Amino acid sequence: MAANRPGGNYEHLLLYADGSIQPERAGAGMVALDQWGSVVYIANRSLPPMTNNEAEYAGLTLALEAAIALGGQFVEIRLDSEVVVYQMIGRFAVNSAALKHWHQQACALARSLAKVRYTHIPREYNGIADALATEASAGRKWRMGGMEHVLDRQL
Repeated sequence: MAANRPGGNYEHLLLYADGSIQPERAGAGMVALDQWGSVVYIANRSLPPMTNNEAEYAGLTLALEAAIALGGQFVEIRLDSEVVVYQMIGRFAVNSAALKHWHQQACALARSLAKVRYTHIPREYNGIADALATEASAGRKWRMGGMEHVLDRQL
């Protein structure tokens, strides 16, 4: 197992992702932890109005983009959306045209990583990603982790 290199190359990552909707906008949030459980990056993104499932996919794509930018290869992404997790692992079909777009985007990003595991978790275990998504849906942007210059170009 490779150690983390200075500058933030994290081969093994655990990410939490979530989406949030409000009447005026939606938001996505994510938290990345290294193999030792230390938070290495947080981010959120404000989005135009969309459905809850679209916002959940936006959270997933934000997490995948961050994993790629951080140099992740072996990644676990934890989400509280059964729909997104089960669609990503192939258990549920993707029937919505809007969700097909998000699903295809997430799959394309995931192919940049050596291994991605999707895990469904109870909402109460996704509090930080949920709070970041809620902040984004209120128009407030958060970033932390020393990779802002790299991630902002990609995100």
